[in-house]
Amino acid sequence: MSCGSGCARSETTLSMKQSRVLTTALLVVSTLLTGVNGSAQQTSGVGALGLTVSPAKLDLAAPIGTNYNVPITISNGSAAATHIQASMVDFTVLQNGNYEFLHIGTRPNSLMRWASINPREFDMPGGTNQQVRLSLTLPKDPALSGEYAGIVFFQTRPVRRAGAVAFSARIATKIYFTIAGTEKIDGAVAKMSVASGSNGEKYRVLFKNTGNVHEYIRGEIQVQKDGATVDRIEIPPNDLVERGGERLIEVTGKSLPSGKYQVVAMVDYGGKAMTGGEVAFNKQ
Repeated sequence: MSCGSGCARSETTLSMKQSRVLTTALLVVSTLLTGVNGSAQQTSGVGALGLTVSPAKLDLAAPIGTNYNVPITISNGSAAATHIQASMVDFTVLQNGNYEFLHIGTRPNSLMRWASINPREFDMPGGTNQQVRLSLTLPKDPALSGEYAGIVFFQTRPVRRAGAVAFSARIATKIYFTIAGTEKIDGAVAKMSVASGSNGEKYRVLFKNTGNVHEYIRGEIQVQKDGATVDRIEIPPNDLVERGGERLIEVTGKSLPSGKYQVVAMVDYGGKAMTGGEVAFNKQ
């Protein structure tokens, strides 16, 4: 991989476990195309189920004006041949953690507007690998700062057969590119609320990424009464919050007796100090 002079940081390889986790848990999208008679049977021999990509996630950093070539390897682990088409998109992660895919240039931090991929379409016999090259050409614009991101999808062509369902699948490589020396890690708790439920008290914390790179959050909620802590609830670790994005944290604590309480949320987003928020509630 080449990145020109001054490449500050690159992560060019990932373990197979990391690749499979991202591929299978986040970005494997399958599309069912109904056959002529609406049968629910899957066609055999599509070959998409054995498809993998490496790397599945890549973090790069370089100065503005950099040309960077990223090799991506697609592997067809099945015995059947398949046809692959590559495409590029912007993306974001919504408050509930779901991905949203958008046209290139939709997001202010769109990376793929400066990218091209070769080849964009190819055949893959069973048991073979194919390397493609993603070329990034960042403009020499001093206004660029922080992190830019995008996704490359590799999708199989559906095989249509009369009276059956055609199955198409796609896998992805997610790429982050940071303008070296301009990253800012920051965040804040924007809103908190409490509601009583049949299974306990439900706490909602809205975290906003006010920095210019993606962040992973974790933390804790403390419930206090008369200055004493009566409950502690862990905020699940490693929730992803994209640049400019928000993440709604929802956790449930134990049922509390009637009284007045103070709820304090502390969120670690990877910055120099944690951020927090608090809200009072009266349990009837």
